[in-house]
Amino acid sequence: MRRPLESRFLQFLKIELGLSADAIALALDQHCEDVSLLPITLWRCQLVTIAQVGSMLDWFADEHTPAIPALQ
Repeated sequence: MRRPLESRFLQFLKIELGLSADAIALALDQHCEDVSLLPITLWRCQLVTIAQVGSMLDWFADEHTPAIPALQ
């Protein structure tokens, strides 16, 4: 069973970046225990561009940045 962060990241890969299930499965086969390694694995396998890797890293940064309460 995947953790919520992993599930959201896989959805991001499918929906926002348009990656195929086969491309994601290939990367997961190599790094199923740590989805944070998927951007580099996908790039190394020439399945994404460097710009897409940047988008993935930005996604991780956004997910790990605590929300700042709005100033009144």
